[in-house]
Amino acid sequence: MSSEQPWPPAVGGPLPHAAEAYTTPEKLAWILAAHGHGQEWARVFRIGEADAQRLWEAIARAVLDASIYRIIDREPNGVVCGVEMELTIAARIATVRTSWHYERAGEAPRLVTAYPSL
Repeated sequence: MSSEQPWPPAVGGPLPHAAEAYTTPEKLAWILAAHGHGQEWARVFRIGEADAQRLWEAIARAVLDASIYRIIDREPNGVVCGVEMELTIAARIATVRTSWHYERAGEAPRLVTAYPSL
């Protein structure tokens, strides 16, 4: 992938700067918590809050080859891209929907949410 990424992102295209994607421990904790999407993660992948790092590593690998399925322009608050990917965790495979936020063009995408698509 070249360092020059197209902007704005396009449906069907790769997530710009996917190799620099990031998240926070707080976001992963929310995604895996019961009040987040924890029930879906537990049912599909049999993982919980203690598995946050393993989940992030799987998402960060998968997003490199995934395509954008939806774009929402939140001007003046950036752009949000929906990316669907196939995720493998502990020999279990499922489709996962993720959402990524760009505050400004050219920046790395920040994980907003992720959940298995049942």
